Amino acid sequence: MSHFTGPEQKSKRSIGTWFRGLRPISKFRVVLFGIAILVAPFAIYFGLDEPNQAEVGDCMAGQSASELRTVECTDAAAEWKVLGRLTGKTEADHNDAACAAYPETEASFYEDGRRFRKGFILCLGPAGA
Repeated sequence: MSHFTGPEQKSKRSIGTWFRGLRPISKFRVVLFGIAILVAPFAIYFGLDEPNQAEVGDCMAGQSASELRTVECTDAAAEWKVLGRLTGKTEADHNDAACAAYPETEASFYEDGRRFRKGFILCLGPAGA
């Protein structure tokens, strides 16, 4: 007499059962990863990048839009000081006359707005200004 056994069927476990079976450190990691996945899009959407956070009087370092970051004014890397922040601007507004009210301006930076908002222009002067 022969006896045939088919492939073993894996038991289906729910996510709750799976989560309860994890060690505490693994549970912490899963929860932390879930929070990061939920928060990251909001941080990107609301523009939590360095130039977006810069205010008048802040110092910055960097020679291109991708490198521009806020630094302490006492930092040796400080190259620029924000002389003016012009909000509600479009890319067409970003021209030589945009920072005319700030005569020490040596460079300017434009960032477009997020979702139906206009952007802003930073008027940058030397860090020692």
